[in-house]
Amino acid sequence: MFSLSKRLGQIYCALIFALASAPLSLAQQPAAAGAVTGAGNFSHIVANLERSVDFYHNVLGLDIATPPGTFSPNPAIMKLGNTIGGQSRIAVLKIPGAGIGLELIEYKDIDRKPANLRFQDPGAGNLAILVKEIDPVVARVKASGAHILTAAGQAVDIQGREKGMFVQDPDGFIVELTQLTPLPPAAAATQGNLFGASVEVTIADTDQTVKFYRDLLGFQLKVGDSFNGNQLMAATAGTPGAQFRQSSGQIPGTSVRMTFIEFKDIDRKPLHTRVQDPGTALIQLRVADMDSLLRTLKQGGGTVVTTGGEPVAIGNLKIAIVRDPNNLFLELMSTPPAK
Repeated sequence: MFSLSKRLGQIYCALIFALASAPLSLAQQPAAAGAVTGAGNFSHIVANLERSVDFYHNVLGLDIATPPGTFSPNPAIMKLGNTIGGQSRIAVLKIPGAGIGLELIEYKDIDRKPANLRFQDPGAGNLAILVKEIDPVVARVKASGAHILTAAGQAVDIQGREKGMFVQDPDGFIVELTQLTPLPPAAAATQGNLFGASVEVTIADTDQTVKFYRDLLGFQLKVGDSFNGNQLMAATAGTPGAQFRQSSGQIPGTSVRMTFIEFKDIDRKPLHTRVQDPGTALIQLRVADMDSLLRTLKQGGGTVVTTGGEPVAIGNLKIAIVRDPNNLFLELMSTPPAK
């Protein structure tokens, strides 16, 4: 990639972009010691960075904030993801109207195994994008040859309230496209066709996941108390015959919504990928007290992936990666308190 100093500069730029993406007024909300106070980017690992950037920029319409760089061995980044010996490079895309960006990461010189994602499998990540006009995006998706999960092969009208379609990017990562009817006022606040996004993660067990995010990370979640058997929605998501249960809430300190989806009545195979494996999903979270939170997460069932189980220092940041109970990787970031 770059020389070590240049690579650190690009990492810093990406982290600054991530930290700046949360609305400042919300980021100032008080939080318990060690708890989440904001969000950065939603990330996933790709097999070929240029191919993935082309899909998200030219097919889906995301803006490029940080173009693809070159590979470089960076000891700090190797320790962060426990990818010793592997080189990595990144690209960052901005989603108009969203409080979170999309970071794409490619590794080389290390063993990689594609995740072979299915929406119903615990650990599968999903980027849900709001569009003003879905038909032009659908046309570009079809022309690109991307895999469409929606059984109808096109955008489906859901009870007159929205048109939606689920597709997979070149690495199988799931993207939900939605056009709301009528368009909300927020749509007028952005130029272009995109005006917002949220994060969705398929989970193994709702009670276990809610306990992890609510009790350990401070999320305020609306918990789904029953499974939804709407087969039009299931078929649109590419999971015909399944029932699904959703729980959601905003990431603390932000306006970014995160939804946890549990499926039943369909075959499920929990993912257990590594940071370098294409299809792996990560989300960056700002935290108030890294050391306190890591201790809490270790005791509560989280697995620290970072080499040695301790955070890595990059500039004035402390960063560590933790695996949640569903194989979603949480990239935790903290800065020293102001003097």
